[in-house]
Amino acid sequence: MDPGKFNFTLRLFQLSSPSGEFVAQEFFNPSRAADLVCSLPFLQEDLYSAPQPALFLVDNYHEAYLWQGWWPQDTESTGSALIRWNSDRKCAMETVLQYCREKNEKKPQKSYLIHAGLEPLTFTNMFPSWEHREDIAEITEREAEVCNQIILVEDIFGLCQSIYQNKYYPLETLQTRPLPHGVDPLKLEMYLTDEDFERVLDIKREEFDALPGWKQVNLKKAKGLF
Repeated sequence: MDPGKFNFTLRLFQLSSPSGEFVAQEFFNPSRAADLVCSLPFLQEDLYSAPQPALFLVDNYHEAYLWQGWWPQDTESTGSALIRWNSDRKCAMETVLQYCREKNEKKPQKSYLIHAGLEPLTFTNMFPSWEHREDIAEITEREAEVCNQIILVEDIFGLCQSIYQNKYYPLETLQTRPLPHGVDPLKLEMYLTDEDFERVLDIKREEFDALPGWKQVNLKKAKGLF
């Protein structure tokens, strides 16, 4: 395979838990033939028209991408929906990493996290055409607290694992740089004990989790946790 040429068939999977069980559903182009290369079989619409927030695995043979969608403005990222989304996102990262290991255990292909509206050229070049959506980029930057870059899935998954392992630090440690190894600078509140969380942010953790993303960001900025 020549990495400079489209001499491979792109594979696309939607990762979700529609009935409670997390599954990967592969998309197939109607004109796809098993014995022929189809280099550009999918459209931007396949990702953007899915119910959001969505998660897709895109495999171009040389590397894999985990594409993460956005929260529609007419719905709030709160309560049980947010809990399910965080769970799906964690399962998606695990799935992508395992997928890459299964393809080549000795040298797994690299996998990158891509955010809707902030897709780099290396990603958009895999589609026959791509329209930049500034409206989606604004939502992503506000809700997901990300910058316009590609991030290794294994790095983000490592940060999530650190959070899930309930590692807590004093406020002073989280406001000092450099941060402890493995601490996600965009989720500093996750490393506070429940007592410190309520004392610092003047709100209970469950109440904070129920707030829209932009309100969470503003509160953290006001309290020096951003």
